[in-house]
Amino acid sequence: MRRVVGLALAVLLAVGLAAYVGYAQAPRSRLDVVRERGTLICGVSGTTPGFSFPDPTSGRMVGFDADFCWAVAAFIDVARVEFVNLTSASRIPAVVAGSVDVVFRTTTVTITRDDQVDFGPVTFFDGQRLLVRSDSRINGLEDLNGARICVHAGTTSERNITDQMRARNFRFQLITFQEAAQAFQGLVQGRCDVFTTDGSQLAAFRATAPNPADFKVVGKEFSDEPLAPMFQENDSKWADAVKYAVWAVILAEELGITQAIARDPARLAAITGRDPVAKNFAELKGGAGLRPVRLVGNYGEIYDRYFGPRQRTAITREGTRNMLAIKGGAMASRPWR
Repeated sequence: MRRVVGLALAVLLAVGLAAYVGYAQAPRSRLDVVRERGTLICGVSGTTPGFSFPDPTSGRMVGFDADFCWAVAAFIDVARVEFVNLTSASRIPAVVAGSVDVVFRTTTVTITRDDQVDFGPVTFFDGQRLLVRSDSRINGLEDLNGARICVHAGTTSERNITDQMRARNFRFQLITFQEAAQAFQGLVQGRCDVFTTDGSQLAAFRATAPNPADFKVVGKEFSDEPLAPMFQENDSKWADAVKYAVWAVILAEELGITQAIARDPARLAAITGRDPVAKNFAELKGGAGLRPVRLVGNYGEIYDRYFGPRQRTAITREGTRNMLAIKGGAMASRPWR
């Protein structure tokens, strides 16, 4: 009997030790790693007008995607962002390898990509279209039989246009490039008849051409491209930080909290004093939701900074899914309570 009891105790001790070792070796969340490092390493394109590009004067990385990198850093109270330029082909391997903390790079959420990485909330709803020279006779997909098509490789754009051509039994020549900017130059240099990618990028490349009137965006959207940040799988603490950083700037627009108001205690108190949701937003998590707004503004301010009507890269927001859900769009936060 004493031998049986001893054996049982030994088994329990071994199980307990194994559980302790397993707990002790549990991987650290990237949230803790980034805070300890004091720098967020954020993957971007770095060559896409409007989304991420070097400021012509300062050389500093700016753009819609770059601002969201800063929003995440502010939400977790980290003061520095290191930007890493990634191609379409290198962005997912960089996330999987852990060489970047998060990627904001005009990346469409798809089920096959979700097998490799996790996605945050959609920051921009887009759709694929065509860019041609102004004197081109191409006005849509039906005019592409025999066309030479420039596209950047390894993207949903490449797959979408291939599917559309095969569905029509069209002859076509696909000319692929590593970057969207190179594909646009392919059109400029006459290597192809049409350049295709997300409509927002086409509008931005056209706007930054030496003579934008030389080009036109044609045809209807023929794909759904919800663009979102991506990060390593199975790290819920880090996923929550990225998600709530995005939702914070969206909720701030819903609440009417602009960058100027977030920086003004008296104007902020006037809003939080009459709106319990705004009060929660300002107080929960030590006011983490306000930090991105103070730094880069709310969602509408970020959008207008790069795609507003006064910008060269203007893209209409009214009537699209990029409007707030409370105004008929699809942009919505989560309850802040």
